[in-house]
Amino acid sequence: MKEQWVAELTPEDVPERYRPIAELIGVENLVKLGDYSKGDTIYIPSGKYFLRVIRDYKMKKEYTGGSVKELAKKYGLSERRAREIVIGD
Repeated sequence: MKEQWVAELTPEDVPERYRPIAELIGVENLVKLGDYSKGDTIYIPSGKYFLRVIRDYKMKKEYTGGSVKELAKKYGLSERRAREIVIGD
């Protein structure tokens, strides 16, 4: 029965406070998020956080042991930061 009710909901049926989230991720996913959090406050990092994780993974994968200068330029980072990512210094 719950699935049927959720399927009938639209963002306009959601309380105004949560409507932007319902419009962004959909009512069904908003309900899932509510079930997951069980009413607790949850922290979701900014999108930049997730992109940074992917960037760092790609950089480590591309690093062949040579200079980090090219990687730094490609990813718009300082050489020091690029070195910290790929070598860990």
